[in-house]
Amino acid sequence: MKILRPGLLGITAGLLCFNAMAAPIYLNESNISVAVGAGTSAGTFNNTFSGGTIDKVIDAPSADATEFHNQTTHIWFTADEVGGGLELLFDFGLEYDITTLSFWNYTAESFDVDNIDFTFFNTSNDIVGTLSVLPALGSSPGILAEDIILPAPLNVQYVTAFLTGDNKQVDFQNMGFTAEVSTPTSVPEPGMIGLLMIGIMGLLVNRRSSYQYRK
Repeated sequence: MKILRPGLLGITAGLLCFNAMAAPIYLNESNISVAVGAGTSAGTFNNTFSGGTIDKVIDAPSADATEFHNQTTHIWFTADEVGGGLELLFDFGLEYDITTLSFWNYTAESFDVDNIDFTFFNTSNDIVGTLSVLPALGSSPGILAEDIILPAPLNVQYVTAFLTGDNKQVDFQNMGFTAEVSTPTSVPEPGMIGLLMIGIMGLLVNRRSSYQYRK
């Protein structure tokens, strides 16, 4: 049985913590926020708001969740003019490298979202990318997310999404992102720093002890 020395134990534990932080994360209401943007066109919000918030845009617990269309769950906005749409502003809280968009669209062509224009910003509100997505119709009766692989927008904290429909309708269930914490902003937590320091100190002590023993 191989026994790790205290120094190696500290470094190993620290590296495990770092790897856990770098694992893909599903971004939803538990770790990001969303609001209606000022760029939203004139129109009718129908059932979009619940209690004054639009959090049900991001309330799917995972990218694998099944959504069922009813008046309390879906998002429905009707623009006054063709080309009008709903603007959503996302704040991730820190910078992420986005890999996948999960989108639960409406199930029929008459009300579904036909286009989403994304603009991605870093912490300083500088644009780091743009993208247009043409989502597919949702499945029925249980709506499953369409997972759309994004061309790796990096260092993203803020996202603006402008959703439009050919019939002036914007009807969908949910949306979310899978991402990893961006490397430049991945500041180690104090506990991880402590473990790494203990590990380094342990190695130094072991090296000094070995040197003195050889003398």
